[in-house]
Amino acid sequence: MENVIVIVEKTDTGYSAYTEDLIGCVAAGDTFESVKENMREAIDFHLEGLVEFDEVIPEKFQDDYELIFDLDLYAFFDWVSGMLTRSGIANISGLNASLVSQYANGLKTPSKRQLKKIEKGIHQFGADLQAITL
Repeated sequence: MENVIVIVEKTDTGYSAYTEDLIGCVAAGDTFESVKENMREAIDFHLEGLVEFDEVIPEKFQDDYELIFDLDLYAFFDWVSGMLTRSGIANISGLNASLVSQYANGLKTPSKRQLKKIEKGIHQFGADLQAITL
């Protein structure tokens, strides 16, 4: 199964998404869930158009593929704002809460190293949650 990276960015009105694997295939939505669904529909529509006009379907889309959503930091913080606090994200990432808040507000730009710390903390937190039974 091929992975298709979908870049998701925060906008003034919600979220936008695109993939470099299908140039010109874009979507928007008010919520992260809606932009994911709209992107799936946009890809389907784009592929149908390629077939209809006898264009070549990119190799990644010729068999089963999985969409991997790559959020920019602002989109991530907006999406999780109702589920996780910035202090909580700082805690699971081993970062200073004030610094994480500055990242979330766009006052500072994190280095790749800091982004990886946040990502690693989130992934570990997700794995910990999956290991819980109630």
